[in-house]
Amino acid sequence: MRLFNTCSVASAGRRICLGFLLLFCWQQLAWAQSIPGITEPATEAKPSPAAEIIETNEADRPSDAQIKTRLTEIYANLPGLTAVSVDVNQGVILLSGTVDDSQSLKSAQELASRIAGAVTVITQISRDRTLTSRLQAALRSAETQFKDLAGNAPLLLLALIVIALAIFLARLLGKAERLFDRMAINWFVRDMLRQGLQLAILLFGVVIALKLLDATALLGSLLGAVGIVGLAIGFATRDTVENYIASMLLSMRQPFQREDHINIEGIEGKVLRLTPRATILMSLDGNHLRIPNAKVYKATITNFTRNPLRRFEFEVGVDTEVDLSLPRALAVKIVGELPGVLDSPPALCLVQKLGDSSIILKVLGWIDQRESDFLKTRSEAQQRVKEAFDEAGIIMPEPIYNVNLRRQKQITTKQTEPAESETVQSAAKAELETKLLTELETGIEAGADTQPDKAVEEQMRQERRSSADEDLLSNNAPVE
Repeated sequence: MRLFNTCSVASAGRRICLGFLLLFCWQQLAWAQSIPGITEPATEAKPSPAAEIIETNEADRPSDAQIKTRLTEIYANLPGLTAVSVDVNQGVILLSGTVDDSQSLKSAQELASRIAGAVTVITQISRDRTLTSRLQAALRSAETQFKDLAGNAPLLLLALIVIALAIFLARLLGKAERLFDRMAINWFVRDMLRQGLQLAILLFGVVIALKLLDATALLGSLLGAVGIVGLAIGFATRDTVENYIASMLLSMRQPFQREDHINIEGIEGKVLRLTPRATILMSLDGNHLRIPNAKVYKATITNFTRNPLRRFEFEVGVDTEVDLSLPRALAVKIVGELPGVLDSPPALCLVQKLGDSSIILKVLGWIDQRESDFLKTRSEAQQRVKEAFDEAGIIMPEPIYNVNLRRQKQITTKQTEPAESETVQSAAKAELETKLLTELETGIEAGADTQPDKAVEEQMRQERRSSADEDLLSNNAPVE
């Protein structure tokens, strides 16, 4: 019984669904037959959506003749479209004829597609490439632009006045020497500030002029193009720009001054001048050294002139058998009494190295570079120490090489040499003690020339007098 009831309910449900489906199809068929112009059964091919929209408003849709007349009148009033022909069939617009340029072709298509009642637009327009038509198009374009220019003449004149005023103010600012003299001491920095302010005034005038002409979009495009070009130029001239920036920084905070004796990572000389691109040195040999300022700014600079006191040093070797107290005391005495060597800090003699065949002593002394020449004093000190050691019998051995000889006689002669050397050394010790006592009482004669050598400085001064190049170094600028 339960199964029978279930089957009866299912059969009733199917009948109800079938009835609703038939009713829906009958309503759709009646609705389609009620629309004018549609007499085909629903099983036939349906029209396109565009045609369906137009067909539903057939009472309001203009006729083909009206569409053709409307488009013909529009084209007749537009320059460049007078030669376009229009044919309309069932809302399909066919355009033919010739136009002068692509812009006219695009305008004809857009106007036809926007006309009321247009189903679709078929374009068969060709461009007229004859010389006459091209000249006529150019003349029409020039005429249009001239009319626009004549209409905007007052604004254009005002924009030109604004730009001329900006140029006048920029030039007037460039002549204000006192203003820039207060802002910066160095002429290079003053010129950079002057040019930067003048450029800012000119750009401000151009922006105001473009705003008056309502051409700010052009300004944005122009600035974008200038930015891209500037970036490319910046990469191409990176070293040059880096040198100019380094020149500005070096001139604002000077690490050296004219005629300073400096060493820039192994390049030694005296400062001749600082240019916007390079630092010019004159070597101690009289040669010109040109170093890019970018390298100078990043380099480690040794300035020998900033502190007038400078220490010289040299090494001397003595025999391993010598009592070190004697040569050390003699070297300190010789160097300390040399003209130009300062008493404070005092001269020193240190044991530098214990070698296989000799002992290396380092002799040190201080001088005032304003009164004594570094190279001359060191040379004189080495000469006098060598002469004093020779007189005292202190042996300064040369490198020893062992040579094996085949003949027994030569070997025997070679073996007798150390004994003779010991005899000479014993006699030298006694002579040294006597000489030291005598020299401590009388002192060493002072006849050495240790005055500063001004040859390079004199050459530099003559070159500055004969050269017209401007120097960025100034005695009034801050010094690091």
